[in-house]
Amino acid sequence: MRLVRFGICGCGGISGLHAECLKKLEQEGIATLVAGAEVVPERGAAWSQKWNVKVYPSLGDMLKHADVDVVTVTSPSGLHGQHVIEAAEAKKHVLCEKPLDVKLSQADAAIAAAKRNGVTLGGIFQQRFAAGPRKAKRAIEQGYLGKIIFVHAETPWYRAQSYYDSGDWRGTWALDGGVLGNQSPHMIDRLLWLGGELAEVTSANLLCGYERNIEAETVAAVTIRLAGGAIGTITGTTLSYDGMPQRVLICGTEGNCGFAGDELVHFKTLRPFEPNPEDAPQADQPAATKGSGAADPLAISGDGHLGNIRDYALAIRDGREPYVTGTEHRKVVRALNMIYAKAGIPGFAMPA
Repeated sequence: MRLVRFGICGCGGISGLHAECLKKLEQEGIATLVAGAEVVPERGAAWSQKWNVKVYPSLGDMLKHADVDVVTVTSPSGLHGQHVIEAAEAKKHVLCEKPLDVKLSQADAAIAAAKRNGVTLGGIFQQRFAAGPRKAKRAIEQGYLGKIIFVHAETPWYRAQSYYDSGDWRGTWALDGGVLGNQSPHMIDRLLWLGGELAEVTSANLLCGYERNIEAETVAAVTIRLAGGAIGTITGTTLSYDGMPQRVLICGTEGNCGFAGDELVHFKTLRPFEPNPEDAPQADQPAATKGSGAADPLAISGDGHLGNIRDYALAIRDGREPYVTGTEHRKVVRALNMIYAKAGIPGFAMPA
């Protein structure tokens, strides 16, 4: 069976992890990396040499000349929606890094473009492929935690000013966001994936440009209410030297679970919960000890990405929906827009 051919749009930091995963999937007979697109010539040349593929000066050029089935979008966050739309209009399937976009309107336009052109839009929420979160998800779906009453997600990470200075898009409202928009989406996704739909942001306190020369938030404390009635908190900072593991808590009337990174560090239910083989970590499932990105954005395990990209490639090959769809990706963008609107950040409107 022919390999699914990927081209990567945006050859910055996270793109190397995608390329590495595709090289492994090539050995498995599933997918292959065939091209890249990068607007910075020096970066594109270095990336081309490292991964031994042609790198085009723009996404448009890659779409015109490269023989690709899937475009992976790893450009700055505020360009994600635009690049998804451009790829979809060229009838290419699209896999997008988090978030789907900074603005919900662009995320919705991207989803609509994929549907209109009959292509599959998938997202990267690699933590959904870890054993601990999947065990908790199964327990919640089967009612072992009872009624969810409280949820919490936190990101106590560290980013020096040099991190923000490494790209003029970092920490801007147009292309990035702050600790919530850039460093927290995976934990916000886990909170919503396990806890339920976000109904209301009841308060949003953000310190923007605090202790760092950026536009967006470096400290955040948010309170929320979920559709099922649970209340909760989302907190984060990029000023906590030199970073601690992210945490997520899901508390129910008959059980609760707690995570440090992707590791399920607490799990207790009133009724005995029977494990199954999916609840045991596999060779390609991430462990918290492999690196969390708390102080270094690239110090993360690629195992979760490998599982995520493998599932997406197999979905394209088999003609099915991927495990992480564009609609699922949208939920975090909606939550971020609700938070930023509640905090009064110009340019962000409360979703209807």
